[in-house]
Amino acid sequence: MTQQPNIDGRRWLETDGGPVLLSSVSLLSSWTGYNGDYDLVIEMTDAGRSECYDLPGRNIAILGDEPLSTTIIESRSLIVQWIHGNSEENMRKYASEVDLDAIAWHEGPVLECDGNFALMDTATPGDEATEEHMLMFTLEVGRYRIDSAEIPLAPHCAAKLHRLVLLTS
Repeated sequence: MTQQPNIDGRRWLETDGGPVLLSSVSLLSSWTGYNGDYDLVIEMTDAGRSECYDLPGRNIAILGDEPLSTTIIESRSLIVQWIHGNSEENMRKYASEVDLDAIAWHEGPVLECDGNFALMDTATPGDEATEEHMLMFTLEVGRYRIDSAEIPLAPHCAAKLHRLVLLTS
């Protein structure tokens, strides 16, 4: 897989109706999507939580339970899921400017990163995914906690934010 350039919200990932998966790129080939793993996603997301779901023993997380358009603001280690807003430009602008320290975050699962993470549709098998089906980004190798929050970014603009926090110990 070819590494994509710094994304910073310029491209949005759409799914075919399922939530978004976050995983190290090296683990994508083990994801079976509609051939099996997607059934697990459906069972897990029946709880209706908007935060991340952890797949025990898999080093994979599911970002909420909705098929929201998703982008990355790589410079902030921030995943943005569009709830509502007037334009892509406004979503990028407000998510880039929001004070991350002022948000009441829900601490989520911890994933190991080998340097490259990917976001993709949970229904897509990893061995069928192409650059068109995913967003890839680079982070420092280490353990990351995924903090989540659903917030208004501005009048008539709201998003689910997922912050990747590098753990030092």
